[in-house]
Amino acid sequence: MHLPPLIPPVSITPYLSCSGVINCTNAEIRTLARTITTSEIDDIERTRTLYTWVRDSIAHSVDAGHKDLMWNATDVLNAGHGLCFGKSHLFVALCRALGIPAGLCYQRVRHENGSWVLHGLAAVYIEPLDKWIRLDPRGNKPGISAEFSIEYEQIAYEPVSEGEWLDQHIYPEPWQDVSHLVELSMNVPEFIENSGKIHIPPITQERIQIMKSSCSS
Repeated sequence: MHLPPLIPPVSITPYLSCSGVINCTNAEIRTLARTITTSEIDDIERTRTLYTWVRDSIAHSVDAGHKDLMWNATDVLNAGHGLCFGKSHLFVALCRALGIPAGLCYQRVRHENGSWVLHGLAAVYIEPLDKWIRLDPRGNKPGISAEFSIEYEQIAYEPVSEGEWLDQHIYPEPWQDVSHLVELSMNVPEFIENSGKIHIPPITQERIQIMKSSCSS
């Protein structure tokens, strides 16, 4: 896919930290991250293994018919399912548990029925290549094929319709507006419907710092 290039963040540090949502200090997450990557020789292969595991081993809530909304990385892991957002939180937590910088990305997608929805995916810093790459752990099915690639990003939804966008920034934590939807939504269908009301990316302090850095360079 020919996607708009990612804008590298000012600092790597926030993309290695843990939080209530991306709880990478959790013992289960740390153990899982180490266990499934024991045979990998470098961060590229470790990232590939973590990504593939989350994409294929954790079900997408809608595809699996689940209505319970799982948000935190540990909740997604224990439930075995999550939306694109929750699966991205888990993937990022697993990466950070191994010291691999990772963050969150967002895009606005138009469904075939004309409705809008916000989609969450991830980005990882590949240190040997000094490069950030997008990875979409949503989960594949007929019509959706996201893959691991360090050369050509292949995400679930390529922006093609008017009004769709793919934010070029990488966020260390979920957008506040999206996190707020968790509090407002009773279940998965309600959350998805509410996410379509987010029309533009947020102007956060992180984005302001990135823009200032770009202007001064």
